[in-house]
Amino acid sequence: MTVDIKVIRAGQMYRYFFRETVVGDGRRPARTPLRAAQEQAGVPAGRWMGRGLAALGLAPGEEVTEAQLRNLFGERGRHPYADWIEAERLAQGASPKEAFKAGALGRRVTVTGVDFVFRPQPTIYLLWALGDEETRLVIEAAHEYAIERVLEWIEDEVAVIRYGKAASTG
Repeated sequence: MTVDIKVIRAGQMYRYFFRETVVGDGRRPARTPLRAAQEQAGVPAGRWMGRGLAALGLAPGEEVTEAQLRNLFGERGRHPYADWIEAERLAQGASPKEAFKAGALGRRVTVTGVDFVFRPQPTIYLLWALGDEETRLVIEAAHEYAIERVLEWIEDEVAVIRYGKAASTG
């Protein structure tokens, strides 16, 4: 497996994901719902992965919705369910400012994102294309397993979050 890594500048995540990732390499026609555009492009729906999902009320494998992407990337760090959280808080009598704050994930800081694209070796593509249904299913399962293991390794060994004065020094 090869992994393509792209660093995305802060503030560009939403546009990057909607133009280059969630609908393949094509563009989504105006006013076309995300899932419909993905189906037209032959791109599977995104799904949530990682150990921190439970803290956000998300489940591994759950489909990523357009509203969740907008909140998380378009609004720079809002909770994927920020709309629901804010509505609940407003219904409970919170002020609009308090409700908005409740939908934020930690501090609102500008961060750069990293996109990982996992690709099987070209010979695996060929084997998948020429193989029977059982072969394709085994290859797909092995690919998914490899992605999960790499993401676990990234979470354990690579992903580090730093902030404050120490973060600006090497």
